[in-house]
Amino acid sequence: MRFAEHRLWGLVFGGILVAPTLSACNIIPGQTQAASSVQETEAGQTYILSDAEVYTLNSKQPWAEAVAIEDGIIKAVGSEAEVRGAVAPKTPVIDLGGKMLMPGFQDAHLHAIEAGMSEGDLFCVLPETASAKRYQKAIRACAKAQKDEPWVRAAGVSMADLLEDEAIWPVELLDKAVPDRPVLILDNLGHGAWANSLALNAVGYSDLDSDPPGGILDRDPDTGELSGVVFENAQQKLRTASLPPTPKNLDRAYEGLLAALEILAENGITSVSDAGGYWPRGQQEIWQRAEQEETLTVRASNALYVFPDRPLKQQLRDLEQRFSDDSEQLVRFNQAKIYTDGILSQGSGTLYEPYEASLELGFPEDGFLYFEPELLNRYVQALDAMGFQIHFHATGDRGAGLALDAIEAAQQRNGNSDLRHRITHLYLVAPKDRPRFKELDVIADFQYSADAIDPDYADDMGEFIGARADQLLPGRSMLDSGATVVLSSDWDADELSPFEKLQAVISRGVETIPDRETALQMMTLDVAYLLHQEATTGSIEPGKFADLIVVDRNLLEVPTQELGKTQVLLTLLEGEPVYDPTGILD
Repeated sequence: MRFAEHRLWGLVFGGILVAPTLSACNIIPGQTQAASSVQETEAGQTYILSDAEVYTLNSKQPWAEAVAIEDGIIKAVGSEAEVRGAVAPKTPVIDLGGKMLMPGFQDAHLHAIEAGMSEGDLFCVLPETASAKRYQKAIRACAKAQKDEPWVRAAGVSMADLLEDEAIWPVELLDKAVPDRPVLILDNLGHGAWANSLALNAVGYSDLDSDPPGGILDRDPDTGELSGVVFENAQQKLRTASLPPTPKNLDRAYEGLLAALEILAENGITSVSDAGGYWPRGQQEIWQRAEQEETLTVRASNALYVFPDRPLKQQLRDLEQRFSDDSEQLVRFNQAKIYTDGILSQGSGTLYEPYEASLELGFPEDGFLYFEPELLNRYVQALDAMGFQIHFHATGDRGAGLALDAIEAAQQRNGNSDLRHRITHLYLVAPKDRPRFKELDVIADFQYSADAIDPDYADDMGEFIGARADQLLPGRSMLDSGATVVLSSDWDADELSPFEKLQAVISRGVETIPDRETALQMMTLDVAYLLHQEATTGSIEPGKFADLIVVDRNLLEVPTQELGKTQVLLTLLEGEPVYDPTGILD
């Protein structure tokens, strides 16, 4: 079976775009300050990007020829003559040779730190399925490679397949392979893990007679003994224990973020919303360090994860203390990430009607809830009152409905504060709930990866949810209902490239986004609205930040099959180059 919702936990990530030589882009001779480059000048530098196909995303002026930038702000947009007339006569002019200039992409749902750390050697890669003998050999080799680590860490296993193999008792296999250290193996979907006895003991799971809130501890149905496999939020304690926020691990996470930032810039992404937010692991401090050390190359409106197994009052105090929403800063922590359910392909996405088949992983027949509805409502009402924008994870139709219920209850109690809460993933949205997005000003956030919109995926899901598989990812229907719809990547669970996404969403057989203009707006200006920065980003207009990109082809004119091959040639954040491989601004 194919799993589209979350591919390999973080070992699969979007394509890195390598720009070709850009011989057509240069500074116009005789009209530049030849002794200095734009990149090296002091703050306050003014320059013009000229001879460009400027796609503005401004409905009042969709296209232009040139843009003037002053001190990181767009000063003028229009014809060559108009823009030149708006600045001093000796202003440097960079000729883009007819290339397309547009706003930077904004990705509303990704996992930057995890994506960057995926490129390192913190986790060994295991096969999805294997014999007990092969697993033992691979895990022992992993333990040897990580001999100086307190925990052994790996990833990639299919938990469903592992539990189906009657010849393998998971915890015993790991105990034999590594008897002297805790072992944590993350699954291939991001919603489960496999641990040995020492790891289970380290987080207190061996002492529990029941499941922890928001998670499941798989047990032998006859003896009640732990199998070593855990699902959903139960993995979070193990993840934190395996990589606690020690100085060494924080440095690793910081290096991971820096690696991710390079990839984001290469893909033309200038604003993000990081959906991880695992604050007990120091992720908030990592982002703040990047801003303090001036290595941050995106705007970030990030989430703080709400743990189902932490006491409500204490967690609310912790989240309130960590809240930040200073528009003068590049990074803000003004969102709260709440899971309503798990994932459909594991049977943990929660549904209004039961699944038609089951993987028999211990979930109820209609899916799994991270929070009981009453507790979910209490959290949302409190967080809404604090000013948090709620970032819901929901894959099942009931999961989406419960999120909408909680938002409605919060608005009834607190009033509509224009926080623009959103629900992400939305593999299923019941027809009765679709109009509620517009009514409640809730934003629908979809990930249209190539796998997710492959007809084979719908066929596979039909085995579990029947005819409902024909209604997967109803982005077009939501758009037609009047909802604000955005497109994001869920990197590194899915590919990052906005160009591959653009190609996919306009060529899908069903629920196709109507045109390229709409799709591009759903990845730029509409995300800016979601992130409360539409007044300063998302389109090319005077007064907005110069968060811009140059690409090697006109995205509105090239054949559809060529869109995914687009390459970024220049990425600017506030007019400063954060990706300029060919030295356009040198």
